[in-house]
Amino acid sequence: MDLSKLLRKPPAEDYQQVDTFWFPEEREDYEYSDENEDDTPLLIGQHVILDAGQVSLNYYCTECEDLRTFNSDKEQGLRGIVVNKQVISIDCILQCNCGSVVHTWFLVEAEDDIRYQSPKVRILHFREKLTDCVRLQSEKYGEFSEWLEKARRAYRDELGSGAVIYLRKVYESITYSIANANNILLNKVNGKRRSFYEILQEVDKEHSIIPESFSANGYKLFSQLSEIIHGDGSEEDALEYFGALYTLVTSILDNVNKKEELKIAVQKFNWSTNNPSIN
Repeated sequence: MDLSKLLRKPPAEDYQQVDTFWFPEEREDYEYSDENEDDTPLLIGQHVILDAGQVSLNYYCTECEDLRTFNSDKEQGLRGIVVNKQVISIDCILQCNCGSVVHTWFLVEAEDDIRYQSPKVRILHFREKLTDCVRLQSEKYGEFSEWLEKARRAYRDELGSGAVIYLRKVYESITYSIANANNILLNKVNGKRRSFYEILQEVDKEHSIIPESFSANGYKLFSQLSEIIHGDGSEEDALEYFGALYTLVTSILDNVNKKEELKIAVQKFNWSTNNPSIN
């Protein structure tokens, strides 16, 4: 597998084996090993050209008004900066056929030495800078897309609590919006706020927004995730269960989008990030 194919995937903990991408200049048939390490000096900050294939990522291009594949320049190849013998920084400009661009940056770590034959590597960090003509493909979730993307970026930086806070914003906002649009009371008779869980149960009872896979076994899984998303879990719990939490929240959004009357209600009554009940 070319290194470029790994760069198309989200950062992960596991190392994956890729084809050799490090070749000394003018020595293409040279096989690097720890025995001849002194023959190929490695300097911190050294710029290198990598034989790693072409990086391709999908984004929504406003010029094309469609989801497009943005590619790195195949002829120029990928360029990296040496951090140490195990880590390399890779900057990459991705371009749509219309000329719109995205600046991406990867920090890649090898299990041993990045110069080894068929090294095992993983992506430590990934960043992207979008231009005015480019949007994330997750824009299908409207104004919730920004929160979802911030959640994913926080997770990539191992900020579990921060990631969960953004998911909570979406989770509560969509629920309160549907409740508000359907005259489901948010406050008790004495004026105090009803619990979020109580409101959500009523919303789900009337509109079935929670996915079936999360509502089985007496909502046990949903209850566990709900506790984490509302701050009752540790930082380690937040990171461990982020994938399930993200799936829960986006599945609720998908269910709402499938029901036109709920979609309209959310668009009409959606609460902003300034509402104190969802911050």
